[in-house]
Amino acid sequence: MASLLDVLFSVLLGVTIVLIILHANGIVQEGWFSYNAETMVQQMLISTATLVEGEFRNMGFGVEKEQSTSSGIILYADSSRIRFASDLNQKGIINKIEYRLGETSDVSFQNESIRPLYRSVDGGVENIIGMVTEFKLRYFNREGDLLPVPLVNPGNIHLVEIEMEVQHPYALKRDQKNMDMEISGDYFATSRWRQTRLSSKNFHTR
Repeated sequence: MASLLDVLFSVLLGVTIVLIILHANGIVQEGWFSYNAETMVQQMLISTATLVEGEFRNMGFGVEKEQSTSSGIILYADSSRIRFASDLNQKGIINKIEYRLGETSDVSFQNESIRPLYRSVDGGVENIIGMVTEFKLRYFNREGDLLPVPLVNPGNIHLVEIEMEVQHPYALKRDQKNMDMEISGDYFATSRWRQTRLSSKNFHTR
């Protein structure tokens, strides 16, 4: 009888240890996937933000001072779209660069909040420079007053505030049986960036 109890106890102990190991392995895997997802969205955000910030800081480069009017540096501005002038190649030719936020229907991911961020030059082909869930623009005049959008006179803009959010296109962990269920955005790795009141160095000479 004692031997039978010893065997049952050993089996129970063995099963418990196996369950603990499996649970610990699941936690490690989930942590690894979470870390990689967070790293990925941060890299995506940095890549997109670096391009946007760099080009915004140089908007108006090469534009003559007398052209700094409503039809000078910034040609159009609203909360998710901007068009501005700049000499991209430094050859004395003024280009018109446009950034705009696309629609969720433009791309197809498990994360249905993702939109493409488009960039085009001189009305040419729109290239996707990033996948974002938010791309918000706000504008301020020299006195620091917030300007309503869309702007009637973009020449009044002196500062631009950019806010961007990037999420992972796929959920960190999703059980197969729940594939058809609605998934909250909280399941997606997220990274946010805000450049508070960025000013192009070319505005200061106007």
